[in-house]
Amino acid sequence: MPKPDREALLAEFKDRVATAKEHRFADRMELARAEYLQALAFAEEHFGAYSTQVDTVCLELALFYSSTKEAGPELAMLERRVRIRKAEAGIPQIVDALQDLAECHGQQERPEVAEGTYQEALELCDETIEAHLPPLRMTLLYFGIFLNDRERYDDAIAIFERGLAVCKLDKDPPTFTAARTAMHLGEALLQVKRHEEARVLIEAAAPVISHRGQTPSTAFGKILYYLGNYHQREDRFAEAERAYDLAVLQTHNARNVSFRNLAYIQQAAASNDLKLNKPLRAENRLKQSVRFLLKSQEEHHPDVLSVKQDLVNIYIPAKQYAKAEVILEEMAAATEHPDFNDERAKERYLNNLGFVQVHLEEFPKAEANLRRALLSAGEDHGCYVIKNLGLMYQKMGYVDEAIREYRKALPLFEEHFSKDHPVAEFIRGALAELEGQAS
Repeated sequence: MPKPDREALLAEFKDRVATAKEHRFADRMELARAEYLQALAFAEEHFGAYSTQVDTVCLELALFYSSTKEAGPELAMLERRVRIRKAEAGIPQIVDALQDLAECHGQQERPEVAEGTYQEALELCDETIEAHLPPLRMTLLYFGIFLNDRERYDDAIAIFERGLAVCKLDKDPPTFTAARTAMHLGEALLQVKRHEEARVLIEAAAPVISHRGQTPSTAFGKILYYLGNYHQREDRFAEAERAYDLAVLQTHNARNVSFRNLAYIQQAAASNDLKLNKPLRAENRLKQSVRFLLKSQEEHHPDVLSVKQDLVNIYIPAKQYAKAEVILEEMAAATEHPDFNDERAKERYLNNLGFVQVHLEEFPKAEANLRRALLSAGEDHGCYVIKNLGLMYQKMGYVDEAIREYRKALPLFEEHFSKDHPVAEFIRGALAELEGQAS
């Protein structure tokens, strides 16, 4: 019986790999495992243990084992791929395989081995050889990201700066790779407080990485978020707004959306909107932020409560007490969760809820919540809560009761804050008015 020709074997091999990938993408993992292992055996038998076909299956199996969290087999496949390339391939192909292996070591918390593998890849490259430049610049990029992730920002800066220099050596400079390198260099520069250098790099790279032909990235969203924070601290609110909007686009449209990151970006952008006198936009951003957080967090989580507090801080000064009441009722309910143990926050939420209910003239509810707040009072003995009880009685027309509560609150403010504290001044004015009525 005649042997199958090479073309037929290659076609069958490709079919086996394609079937395995189809199973993997459809999350039929055991079927994928079987197909990949059959494809590997088929490649070894018909093409040889050091063939490009075995190399191909090793990478596919490494991706499979990564998705199934099988660290040992994933590492073994990538190490085998390096051995194949060292035996059969040129420097660019070896460097490419070493880069994948280094990334795996990093993800599996072997940072020293990962760094050694990156260095091995870099030492193989010669910047005077054009064919070495593409794998060299990618290795520098991923090595720099590895160092950034470990907060070794000074080391990362040196690597990224070398990466940008390598990009310029190409006859046709790789615009997108250069932009990626500049973004991550900007990230490292921000972390070491070299803010203006970072700003120039990130703002120059942003149009490239955000072009509609490029895939959005959560990593770039994070960097643009950092840039927005810097602009906001420097009172450059329009620039901050642009950075935050780009950060939202990058994060929201990324393949693996991080709703938690989106929530943080929207919360920071809302703070900036308030400084631009855009309260409605800030309110909408904060509402989105709550929705994003609730995809992965419970109502009592501190991050959820922090964003809701920001909403309350918009509503109360604007005297939108009905809106504030809805949010504060949710916050007060969250404090009843058995895992919630922040008594100061509980006092604050109940006090604010009582305060808005006083203004809504829902006096029985207000008193109940203010009395509950006093049960969680801290070192200041609930002076804000007592002041709000005085305000409640004043609004109800109960002069003696209002005077009694204000007189309790005033010395507490003077003791724990100062005699000229704004609330202390408010209480003195209220007492003068009420005592005048009583006499």
